[in-house]
Amino acid sequence: MRCELHILIDWTCYFNNLNKYLSNSLKLVDKIIMTKLKNKSKIMTKFYNVPVDDFRGSTDFNIYIIKDNDPVYDYRKTPKGNRKVNIHIFDLKLSLRKITGGYKIHATDNIQETKDNLKVLGLYNKYYNEKKFNSLQDVFDELNKYSQLKWVVMRNFEDMPNNITIDGHLDVDLLVSDYYLVKTILDGTSATNNRYEDGKYRILNYVNINNKKVLFDFRSVGDNYYDIKLQKDMLDTRIKHTNGFYIPNKEMHLYSLIYHAIIHKPKISSTYLKVFKQYGLKDSEINKKNLKNKLNAWLQQKGYSYCKPEPTVGYFLK
Repeated sequence: MRCELHILIDWTCYFNNLNKYLSNSLKLVDKIIMTKLKNKSKIMTKFYNVPVDDFRGSTDFNIYIIKDNDPVYDYRKTPKGNRKVNIHIFDLKLSLRKITGGYKIHATDNIQETKDNLKVLGLYNKYYNEKKFNSLQDVFDELNKYSQLKWVVMRNFEDMPNNITIDGHLDVDLLVSDYYLVKTILDGTSATNNRYEDGKYRILNYVNINNKKVLFDFRSVGDNYYDIKLQKDMLDTRIKHTNGFYIPNKEMHLYSLIYHAIIHKPKISSTYLKVFKQYGLKDSEINKKNLKNKLNAWLQQKGYSYCKPEPTVGYFLK
């Protein structure tokens, strides 16, 4: 079952108990009475990632550890812009703020913020049970348990899951139907500060495999990595590899790889040259001009468009 851990903080101890305010999917795990913070300004600035030196943390406060057994993400207006958040926790926070007034209530918007907040407060090891996988096969098996998630390994899957080295150089490129769902399922931890969770654009996450931090790209439908129609079609026409994980069908794999090789990258990788040859392309065809003509025809036939991606992805459309 998919569930998420969140924290809600009552900075002024206004409430004695929150149970009557919790919706059906929310369950109170623990209530922690915290004494006022030493080095308050330093801790609160780290907690919020912006300079903070006000009433918060200057007196005793209550922390509520809350589990959401049916997380739902949708857009809400936040100080960081219109972002997807866990609406059960977010709406609870707003309702409690209407009672207390001002910013006397804090709550985490997503699982990444929960991890960050618990670490700053020194509560991570006690309250957060990090998911750890023994192998890449275990990761794929876990993803397969969730029928509501569509996912594919977009490329470089030829030797997966057993004939690869699990180390800091491994990078697994997924396309998924739901970013927050896959992040929760695999317990991904953001590997960058320019995080999607904060209204920015980086979707790079670490997943713990064999006690090593392995990088995963959680590309998701509508993120402009590819045309949204192409992304949906790739997921809808996916096929299952004999080793039990999902990959694009042959047509999707070939043309999405051509797109990646000549639009996202400044030059064609030798790794992709090998794949193109396996699909029957001749050496004389494997150059940017010919591949671009081939790609143009396919995109037009399918009704797909070129799409400018987020800034960390190259865009070499000429």
